[in-house]
Amino acid sequence: MAEHPSKHDTFLRTIMGNRQIALDYFHACLPPNVLEKLDFSTLRQLPDTYVSKELQKSISDIVYACKRAGGVGEIKISLLIEHKSYVDKYTPIQIGSYIFSGLLKQIADREKPSLIIPILLYHGKAQWEYKTLSSLFDGLEPEFSRFVPDYHYVFNNLGAIPDEQIQELHNKFLAASLLAMKHSVLKDSLTDVIPTILKLAGEIDKNLQTSLIVYTFVNSELSEQQIIELTTSLPTQIRATVMSTLDVFVEKGRKQKTENAVRNLIKQSLLTDEQIASALEVTVKYVADIRRQGTEA
Repeated sequence: MAEHPSKHDTFLRTIMGNRQIALDYFHACLPPNVLEKLDFSTLRQLPDTYVSKELQKSISDIVYACKRAGGVGEIKISLLIEHKSYVDKYTPIQIGSYIFSGLLKQIADREKPSLIIPILLYHGKAQWEYKTLSSLFDGLEPEFSRFVPDYHYVFNNLGAIPDEQIQELHNKFLAASLLAMKHSVLKDSLTDVIPTILKLAGEIDKNLQTSLIVYTFVNSELSEQQIIELTTSLPTQIRATVMSTLDVFVEKGRKQKTENAVRNLIKQSLLTDEQIASALEVTVKYVADIRRQGTEA
């Protein structure tokens, strides 16, 4: 797992930080016999400090807690996010490290140990089957297998869920987000499903809507003109949001390209600041500031 959050981690943290979206996601992916034993009216998000400092370096997670039905004890529901386009057979070890690290953190905080339910959300290309920790050990006799920690986790494999089933989710913004994640590694199909994703986004907090739009188009790698063409059939409101987001996104991209061009010319040491500014149609001060930043770095 990467030390720095990927674009997938960042997007998922943004949408799952919304209590209603997280609640609807839990209802969609947790087994019915587990759901009926949880009191979701008590659902609350736990701070990042719930995870140990050691684990924070290697894991991107979102943790919610809620009471058990009947008010007996509390359950920690954890979204253990793993974004890979290949199968990682050692994921059960990573999940185990999360569970035990979380329990140790509870003890360190003088809490009574409470159950942790890990959820592994996967949206890569390769087929990935649910595996437990014991699957990593071949040919263990019963005398030895009893020493392998025995635990389970919820495996939410988006690739195995038909698009139509995802679109039927009660929370349409959640459906749009999961479709965007599912097709983020499938560039050709993502282009085809973008109109559906944007129409499903519907009326939601504008920041969430913007996050979805940016995430979707960054993964699509479409040109500005292609994006504009895709939005022509969209409802007026969502089209306006897409276009305003696109303007900001394109402007940022242009600024970044200009800055990169200035840096490259400075590195070549062939032109003066005045010549670079004239060639790229920027101010001399802009070039001088970038040159100074390079010197200070």
